[in-house]
Amino acid sequence: MRKLLDFITAELSAGRPVTSAVITASSGSTPRTTGSRMAVTADGRTCGTVGGGPGEAMARREALDAGKTKHSKLLRLDFTGKDAAEAGMICGGQIDVLIEYIAPTMENTRIFKDLLNNWDNGAGLVLCTVFREYGGQVQILSRSLAPDRLPSELPAALQSKAQNRAGKSSLPFSERQNGYTVLIEPMRSRGRVIIAGAGHVGQATAILAAFTGFQTLILDDRAEFLAPENFPPACRIQQVNDFADCFKNLTVGTDSLIVIVTRGHIHDQTVLAQALETEAGYIGMIGSRKKRDAIYQNLRDQGVSQAALKRVHCPIGLSINADTPQEIGVSILAELIQKRAKNA
Repeated sequence: MRKLLDFITAELSAGRPVTSAVITASSGSTPRTTGSRMAVTADGRTCGTVGGGPGEAMARREALDAGKTKHSKLLRLDFTGKDAAEAGMICGGQIDVLIEYIAPTMENTRIFKDLLNNWDNGAGLVLCTVFREYGGQVQILSRSLAPDRLPSELPAALQSKAQNRAGKSSLPFSERQNGYTVLIEPMRSRGRVIIAGAGHVGQATAILAAFTGFQTLILDDRAEFLAPENFPPACRIQQVNDFADCFKNLTVGTDSLIVIVTRGHIHDQTVLAQALETEAGYIGMIGSRKKRDAIYQNLRDQGVSQAALKRVHCPIGLSINADTPQEIGVSILAELIQKRAKNA
């Protein structure tokens, strides 16, 4: 999502319109769910996805057309029945896709800049899009970052239901009534990965973490290992003076996932001791069981409780017989994705 926000922001800031295709409702078995989004420029460049295959190709064609007409519309895709099978759409569900023309106005540009900046700061905002459907066409009534202030023309029951859910849900959703739809999209990274160690495993893990949508920060005390070309633009890199103070000035909350993959067990132990003093929702450390047991005993000798040590995932990652740094990175990300899904 971060890449998509950056894409839209860059286009609007340059004075170019964007057409967005976003799933507003889904039922049955579908490639993607509510909130999945793709952006299409006037010259056909795309970013994001609404599921791939023939359905996405159709959404892209509609988006290109909307970019020319400057009119939004609602596309209903049915992945059931004989016609869908013959078209290659065999998932078995249905989705509604809002094809939304976004003009490069000052207000639209500000909204997406704010979404991007808050995403990078870890704060997050909620994008609220309200539209009315009539005869296959769509009228965008409002686009804002204020779900608590909906257009007055909406039915009172719809306003109340959407606002109540907006205060509780961390996932995108929509509410419909009498032709009106309120689409609520919390724009915040679903999980923040803090990687201590920028060696081969750390680099592979950071690349995969950013690729799978985590807000990613990588720490090391060696400047040469933190070269920007080693990481995707979505990764933040930070050099620390010493691993003994690596979380200084960082907010490590329950949505933070700490990955400890430094260059040696002494540094791993130093980082782990600090990680256990945070509220991190996940703490993982690389190493064999022998190394783990030695570090745990050292920390117990320093007064760390066994209950605290039970928070740690070590050896880190899912067991997939990983060998290379890249394979170990995959196993670590598989465990992080599993943790994120359980928290959703």
